[in-house]
Amino acid sequence: MAIKVDKDKKRRDIAIACTELLLEKGIKNLTIIEIAKTAGIGKGTVYDYFSNKEEIVFEIIRNFIEKHHDSLLSQSDKKTSTKQKLLYLFDFFLWEYKPYEKHLDVFREYLSVTLSSKCNPMLEFNRECSDFIRKILEDIIEEGIEKGEIRDVSRNLIDGIMRAERGYMVVAWAEGRDLKQEFKEFIDTLFDLIEIKI
Repeated sequence: MAIKVDKDKKRRDIAIACTELLLEKGIKNLTIIEIAKTAGIGKGTVYDYFSNKEEIVFEIIRNFIEKHHDSLLSQSDKKTSTKQKLLYLFDFFLWEYKPYEKHLDVFREYLSVTLSSKCNPMLEFNRECSDFIRKILEDIIEEGIEKGEIRDVSRNLIDGIMRAERGYMVVAWAEGRDLKQEFKEFIDTLFDLIEIKI
């Protein structure tokens, strides 16, 4: 009897097995041979699940984002303020947690490859990631409005908040400056304007 393989699970397992390799080598230096060796599979098997190494990187980044979302959910409950949830959402950029530094390095490299290559699969993947983050942010804002913490007009700020966080991150990298405090001050100022004071 043939063994049935859950292809999505196998893809994820290969990507998870290669996460540390990606963090160590970076996107440009990652090779299919190293991926196969790290995942404990043959090179041909890698191609059974992925067309190229970029797809593996997408799967790894997708896993980072999902873990980050799980962390956001585990840190939040009904009593957590809208502002604090927003800060948890963006703690990928704000947090002073050393293991995140390698994740940020991978994201920085990924972003530079995306901007310089204009590769359609990467652009598609970027949209997928942005849509996922936007949905989380929409949920945070909607819940804040329903709880009476922030004004209805806050819905109009969702795209701006996302672009501001990405902009702060890119400028920080481009200029070699730590803009975490400035971004936090931006969020504080924003909430001074949209919070409903009781």
